[in-house]
Amino acid sequence: MPIITISRGSMSGGKALAECVASATGSPCVGREILVEAATKIGVPESILAAKLEKGPGLWDRLTLERRLYVVAMQAALAEHAAKGDLVYHGYAGHLLLRGVPAVLRVRLIAPLEMRVRNEVTREGISYEAAEDRIRRLDEGRVRWTRAIYGVDLLDPQLYDLVVNLEAMSIPSACSIVAEAAKRPEFLITDELKASLRDFALACRVKVALATHPASRGLDLDVKAAAGLVTIGGEVPQPQWTTHTSSRWETELTEIAKTAEGVKRVLLEIRPFDAYH
Repeated sequence: MPIITISRGSMSGGKALAECVASATGSPCVGREILVEAATKIGVPESILAAKLEKGPGLWDRLTLERRLYVVAMQAALAEHAAKGDLVYHGYAGHLLLRGVPAVLRVRLIAPLEMRVRNEVTREGISYEAAEDRIRRLDEGRVRWTRAIYGVDLLDPQLYDLVVNLEAMSIPSACSIVAEAAKRPEFLITDELKASLRDFALACRVKVALATHPASRGLDLDVKAAAGLVTIGGEVPQPQWTTHTSSRWETELTEIAKTAEGVKRVLLEIRPFDAYH
């Protein structure tokens, strides 16, 4: 079964394509559910998380910790679904949330602006001008959001394995193309890959635990997992009164990591830095 992410602009038909592909491949289809689950993980209302994710880089620059927390929560929610080995996801930057995960078919769906505006007019009952303005603002916000967080251009075709244009193609035709591409050997989910997906989900759980705990939420830590062994790397503040990494950090980070389900052992590769200079 495949793992497919579908990136699209507002009112481009992404949900319809995702549902069609999910039906054709026999895979679960998720979209806004990831946002809801992420909000639950960090204890914020879904509406607030959605609003924060659509803000431009100016706000993100002032909310560095929030940015990290929200992205980590989204990644962890998506990883739990991907760990099951099959998934069709349409939503916030799935191809980037799963960046580094092998065998993910990354699809970009595009459609003419006029078509998208007509869809918005029909759905919201607003004027053509208002619909066009709304779509342009949403698209620009998503491009800024992606560039601010990941340092990449959301519209760059090199980020995707397949770009599908609905200008002269129907959703069923696009669905057939994506479903057929998902059958290729490059996107086969093997037992070995399923183990890697479970490791990725475990690492994401630990990231959420670290990002939400008061003692570690401000730290920029790297987390990897392999069969229950979690490795945490990065820098931690060095207390003034000692010349070695504080055993307090070793104890706290280990205890925080072990609150995540599936952690069997924790290996620390942390380095001290002088937070006072």
